[in-house]
Amino acid sequence: MDYASILSRYIGREVCVSTFGHIRLRGEVAAIYEDCVRLIHTAVVGEAEEQWIQSANLGDDAGDGENSEALVHFHHIVAISCNDDDLLDTPVAVDSAPHWLPQEFAGLQAATNEDDDVWQRFLDIDRLVLEVGPKLVGLVHPDQTDILQRISAVRCQLADQLGLAVPPLRLRDSMQLDDQEYRVLIDENEVARGKFGPGKYLALDMGSALEQLEGIRGVDPTFGGAGIWIAKERQDEAERLGYLVIDPSMLLVTHLQETLRRHCHELLSLSDVRDMIQRHQAKSSLDLDDLRSIGVPLVVLHAVLRRLLEEGESIKNFPRVLEAIWLAGAKTSEVETLVAIVRGRLGRQLIQRYLDREGRVHAIGIDRELEAHLLSLVDADRGRLARPWVERLVEQLQDAVNQLEDQQQPATLIVGTDLRAKLWQMLSPELPRLGVLSFAEVPRGVEIFWEMMISGDDVGVPETIVNRATRSSESTYKTPGKIIEKIVDDLPARRPR
Repeated sequence: MDYASILSRYIGREVCVSTFGHIRLRGEVAAIYEDCVRLIHTAVVGEAEEQWIQSANLGDDAGDGENSEALVHFHHIVAISCNDDDLLDTPVAVDSAPHWLPQEFAGLQAATNEDDDVWQRFLDIDRLVLEVGPKLVGLVHPDQTDILQRISAVRCQLADQLGLAVPPLRLRDSMQLDDQEYRVLIDENEVARGKFGPGKYLALDMGSALEQLEGIRGVDPTFGGAGIWIAKERQDEAERLGYLVIDPSMLLVTHLQETLRRHCHELLSLSDVRDMIQRHQAKSSLDLDDLRSIGVPLVVLHAVLRRLLEEGESIKNFPRVLEAIWLAGAKTSEVETLVAIVRGRLGRQLIQRYLDREGRVHAIGIDRELEAHLLSLVDADRGRLARPWVERLVEQLQDAVNQLEDQQQPATLIVGTDLRAKLWQMLSPELPRLGVLSFAEVPRGVEIFWEMMISGDDVGVPETIVNRATRSSESTYKTPGKIIEKIVDDLPARRPR
């Protein structure tokens, strides 16, 4: 235990130090040395052991506790506590005796832990934590109602948009971070990190800046845009010059919100799914026992919901999800198939974000020969040989996404149902802003306006490979027993632009 680092936060504050032998010292931390801490105005509770505590009276009133001090060696400390409200978190206590202690002391420590059940607190895991560096403690202090209200609003917004109950957020400081650094942890694993620059206020040029603003250049921790760090006193000046100035709490909360949105599937637990079922039992005739009766375990439902959230889709319409699984669960419990069926049931919901004012969806397409070759990439050897043309496909899709975004149109790729999941898994790391839908998810009556149709020739697929892949794909489509048979053939013809 690095007590030197821990106690450095307590200098000038009153602490209570517990040592082996049930001795408790209460005093003000005056100094930290290499192997001990100096306490002043010390009061000792318990039978003092001279070999552990060296005390000296600094005045004539010896023994009254007002002018006494103590040096406590780090290897004698069991736990430290502090009642100072400025501290967000208390240091942990040692849960086992050091290996160098005499046998009798090791036994005493083990018995103490067993009696007090101190070790049990270390078994708990915080599901969601925001850690801040020493100079950001004031920003997230409980007295700062502004940031607490914003965090509460984030939880409400994610519940409304994604149908996810975000677990409570724990705020704590950390000596492992730089002074103005922070990080977000899910299940005590880091998922995002950011750092404030000097002044903590970030001025962004949104294309309306009149002249250059002096300051330290920095990066928006949420979206990566270039900005300038300024002090609060220069906010009015920056706004007069046309800059958008974001205050520290808004920067922190925005980064937290986008992090939770990207990692929302990691927040959904089995107990959350049980709670969702209980909340909807009064509104729907389906419950957990019904799902079990058709052979759909709770873990399968959990996997389907996680997958929907991972793809950025809302699970707020939970009754529709249960209905789709209820209808298909008697035939299969394969997660990928159930995800495809649920997405088809939620098609009207999925298509909303891609519609323009006329109710059309602007889409990118892939011709059938190239689709067939993409399906054949499950073969590892052929996938390695296909890397150059796959990279060219990603580049063309990236260009199409940029063009659509310049036209203020959301980008989506529409492909066959049997290819959608595989293509999403391949493209999502490179093109996170590109939606991937199947024809089964486009409701009838919604017009598809094809912005681009990519063929094998456009990406340089060898003709011989395309022919082999096409023949293999055609034989696959004729195989009976598939739940979804080339749904694109059943839809009206939609000609590319």
